[in-house]
Amino acid sequence: MMKRFRDLQARGASAPRLVLAERCSASLDARRPPILLVHGATFGAALFDLPRPGYSLMAHLAGRGRAIYALDIRGYGRSAAAPAMEAPPDAHAPFARAIEAVQDLGTAVDFILARHATPTLDLVAFSWGTIPAAQFAGDNPHRIGRLVLYAPLCGVPNRAWLDRIADPADPRRLAARFGAWRWVTLADLVSRWDSDLGNHNPGMSRENDIPKLLFDALSALDPRGAARSPRAFRCPNGALADLVDVFNGRPLFDSRRLTMPLLAVRGTADTTSTEEDVRQILACARSPTVAVRSIAGSHFLCIERNRAALYDALDEFLDPVQR
Repeated sequence: MMKRFRDLQARGASAPRLVLAERCSASLDARRPPILLVHGATFGAALFDLPRPGYSLMAHLAGRGRAIYALDIRGYGRSAAAPAMEAPPDAHAPFARAIEAVQDLGTAVDFILARHATPTLDLVAFSWGTIPAAQFAGDNPHRIGRLVLYAPLCGVPNRAWLDRIADPADPRRLAARFGAWRWVTLADLVSRWDSDLGNHNPGMSRENDIPKLLFDALSALDPRGAARSPRAFRCPNGALADLVDVFNGRPLFDSRRLTMPLLAVRGTADTTSTEEDVRQILACARSPTVAVRSIAGSHFLCIERNRAALYDALDEFLDPVQR
């Protein structure tokens, strides 16, 4: 199975270079359209392709005869070389908002559709990435065959998250300590993940070394972080500014514009994406086919012990030949 990285030029004035990861089966099945994966607020596209057998969603999907792509939105992973990410954090506003991510998705979709000479692709988005993905799908329904929203966010108030990231004096705004970007350490990654697992033994939900495997994959892409103690990687804060809006009850996409087959899936222990988020999306979506799955796991179900249940749900929904 081949793996490549494609360099793309983002849209807009002074737009940065984007990098698109690609995994393709040795023999593509023309009946199965390509898939584009969209990451969330912190981890970038490496989340979908960990270097361990059984831990690459990209490899799993490509094994079914598809071309699979995962985009690092500007400021993330291999697409991190942007002026705002090189300047001090307080020199710019929170970088890489959803509106910019929509532009980056458009660049990636243009490339994929042209490369495969196909009118549509399937779009799979995670967490904060469901916001620009749903915006793009609503604006371009003729280009999206199927839409998967994994851990979707749709404007449900979330006090716990506002306590973490909002301005204490004005919870409608991101806290002033957040600039254009932030450093993320292994301890930060583990703390965020464990916040979903509560008092449970984390080893029941994930293999003990998976957080470090994920952190190593991400930090290897940031040469500036290697010199820090503790080691870290940079992450844009635009998504956090979007999340303040969302967790104050202000949706950033219109579910009524979703007219393609839709799967909404979340982990039952997820404290970020809630059952109410899913209900709000499905109440308004005009999709001809709607599927809903709740699977035992947290926000990061895709790299937990129960990830196979998520993989199976995706296979069932995305595979037009099987159906």
